[in-house]
Amino acid sequence: MSAKDMAHHIANYRKIFVYLLIGTALTVTASYMEFNVQNSIAGAVFVGLTIAAIKGYLVAANFMHLNSEKKIIHWILLLTVFFLGLLLFIPLLWDLNLMSHY
Repeated sequence: MSAKDMAHHIANYRKIFVYLLIGTALTVTASYMEFNVQNSIAGAVFVGLTIAAIKGYLVAANFMHLNSEKKIIHWILLLTVFFLGLLLFIPLLWDLNLMSHY
């Protein structure tokens, strides 16, 4: 690896570091905000998870080098996120009695 390639990678890592610092500042700022939604807890959770997802993407894509992997890795990651979402919504389905016939 040449010095020019290293300088490019270091500049990229510094840029991602700054983005992660901004994301952390946004997370702290959002924790002090009052959301004027019918259910303010749901709004706060949505904002927090959105910021966390963006920060997680930055870490996975750059520091774990997923941005240069084959497409099958991305499909497996999306499938994992889908099943995580499904598992998170099962208690909601139970609460709505949509699964009452079981």
